[in-house]
Amino acid sequence: MKITVIVLFLILIAYHIMRYIHVLVKMRKKAIFPVEEKDIMAIRRHPVRPVVRPTYKDQKNGIIIYGVFLLFMLALFIYTVSLENWPLLLTPAISLLYLHNLFNMFSIAKDGLLVGGRFVHWKDIKSFQFKPIDIDHRFYGHTKEVNEAGYELVFNRRLFSSYCIVISEETKEKITEILIEYGKVAEEPLKPQEA
Repeated sequence: MKITVIVLFLILIAYHIMRYIHVLVKMRKKAIFPVEEKDIMAIRRHPVRPVVRPTYKDQKNGIIIYGVFLLFMLALFIYTVSLENWPLLLTPAISLLYLHNLFNMFSIAKDGLLVGGRFVHWKDIKSFQFKPIDIDHRFYGHTKEVNEAGYELVFNRRLFSSYCIVISEETKEKITEILIEYGKVAEEPLKPQEA
């Protein structure tokens, strides 16, 4: 049992370190979208604030906190192995699931998307859809811009989905064209109960 927990935790940490490095490498690539300031202001990961450019300078806080947390997890793992106190790892291990939220970015590159702290290859995206933000939507009520003209852009992947918020019709049209042209991804129509 002890060896199984050690191996599983090492795999989990290694996966997050590789994903972190992968995102840092992809941040160096030139973005196809958003390029203009008005497009950056029209896209959000969280309803309250617009995304920030996917550069090391602009994402400095997220990069530092993510890296420090991964180092903390490695140190905690070594400490836990020496004490054999496995419940000590549970809370920090669960918080690994939400580390991708430290990056407030959305970017379309030639080979995929940067959404938060994740890079998603085109081949992993099955479809996308724009869900209007209305009174029954989970993001309704956060800001006036999101309430009036907002859409949740959902990328349906193999197992999970990723999302961002678009608050401009012009930006919505640009994103649709780019996703169809570069990603060869089809737009999924809304089902009647979602409309």
